[in-house]
Amino acid sequence: MRNGTCTFRLVLRPQSTLISCLTICVALVARTAVAQTNNRFAVGADFKIRATDRASTEDYAHGRLGPELLWRFGHGSEGWGFHWGLNWYSVDIERPVGGLVTELGELKVRPIMAGYGYSYRMNRRLSITGAVLGGYAFGSIGLVPSAVDAYERRLGAQSVTARASNTFVLKPELNVWYDLNKDFGLNVNAGYMIARPDIIVEATTGQDKRTARADQFILKVGVVYSIF
Repeated sequence: MRNGTCTFRLVLRPQSTLISCLTICVALVARTAVAQTNNRFAVGADFKIRATDRASTEDYAHGRLGPELLWRFGHGSEGWGFHWGLNWYSVDIERPVGGLVTELGELKVRPIMAGYGYSYRMNRRLSITGAVLGGYAFGSIGLVPSAVDAYERRLGAQSVTARASNTFVLKPELNVWYDLNKDFGLNVNAGYMIARPDIIVEATTGQDKRTARADQFILKVGVVYSIF
C-alpha cells in the first residue's frame, strides 16, 4: 500500500487472468440491460491489480493493489483509430546492499502515451478495443530511511541520494466497456506495461546504477457514472 503499512507481492498467471476476463464478458453479454445512452462524459473509480517479475541483475519492483480515478468520454466509434493514456503508477524497489536485499524506496513512473488500435462493438451495450500504446515516462524515486542507513552501515557511505531516469514505455492492452444501464458503465482493462528506468544511487563511496525492471501486468475493473 502507498503508506507503507503493508506490502502485497502478487504472481499472476496471464492465462488465468485472460480466462477470468472472458468469463466476465460472457456473463455480461448474457444479461439484459439498457445501454448507457446518457453518456457524454462519465467518471468513476476502478481497482487496479499490478504484478511484476524479476531479473537477477536488475532491481526488483513490487506489484501493488490500489484504487484510481476512471473516466469515459462518449462511446467512441467502431473501427481503427488513435488512442491515448497516462497509466501513472508507483512501485516499491528493492536492491542488494552489502549482500542483503534492502528496500530502496518508491519509484514513480509517469508515462504519457499514444497509440493505435481497433474497436469492435459486439452489441449496443458491449464494446471491445485492442490497442498498442507507446510513449515516454518521467521517473522519480525517494529513498526510505532504512535504505540510507543500509548504505551508511554496510558500505560506509555518506551523503546518500538517489534519482531515476526517464524511459520509453510500451503497453499492449485489451479494453472492454459494458453499459449496465443508461447511467452506469462497467470497464475491464488488461495490459502489460514495459518500463525499464535506471535507478542511480550516489554517495561518497561512488555511484551504484542499475536498471529497474518496472514492467507491470495491469488488470483494472471499474464502474463509471454518466454526469452529462
